[in-house]
Amino acid sequence: MAKVKVILQADIAGLGEEGDVKEVAGGYARNYLLPRKLVAPATKGNMRVLEQQRSQIETKQEQYRVEARALADRLATMPLDFPVRVGEQGRLYGSITGQDIAERLKGQGVEIDRRTIELREPLRALGAYDVPVRVAHAVTGHIRVTLRDQNAPVAVAAEHAAPVAAEHAAPVAAEHAAPPAESGPEQLGEDAVPVGAASVDTVVPASEIAPEPFQNSGQGAGAEAAVGETDAEIPGSDV
Repeated sequence: MAKVKVILQADIAGLGEEGDVKEVAGGYARNYLLPRKLVAPATKGNMRVLEQQRSQIETKQEQYRVEARALADRLATMPLDFPVRVGEQGRLYGSITGQDIAERLKGQGVEIDRRTIELREPLRALGAYDVPVRVAHAVTGHIRVTLRDQNAPVAVAAEHAAPVAAEHAAPVAAEHAAPPAESGPEQLGEDAVPVGAASVDTVVPASEIAPEPFQNSGQGAGAEAAVGETDAEIPGSDV
């Protein structure tokens, strides 16, 4: 299937940031991105609107990056300790998953989507682990997670903890990445969602994103159209 050019209206892991112009597979755009208002077709009218909003988008993105880096720094100061049951030969009863880590962080006042905790597989051995957390597009924080025998004194468990293990906590970016682009340009149908119809301030997996309206001089909210209008524009904009 041919590719189409679209304007991202939200940060999408593996694809890009709000305001980026990207080429994606036509089916991916029609069946997933456009119905969820995550992109708009890169028509001439929408490109003009994008240029008018460029400064506003860049200012918002920079503020978002500052907040994301602050969250990443905070996560680095929040080591998590999990006392676990250990059976014969040092085998654990159960394991520690991304959901367990997310719930522990929530208990400490930090809400993180479990899907952004990049565990290749659950943690099933005693030791300390450096676990990546994708807090924003191109911004990754790290949490030190320690699994210790619940029957061992904390000081002893820390003394004999295994070195930080990264092999179980490697990023899994492919999970939420966009499908590979296909060759050959294709024109998106008319009735497409105009640029400015939606935007989000938080990077989460595409399936979890609930976009908010662009604010285009106070008139962007509510701009919405069916997939298929060429040169679709924001209602009320002077383009």
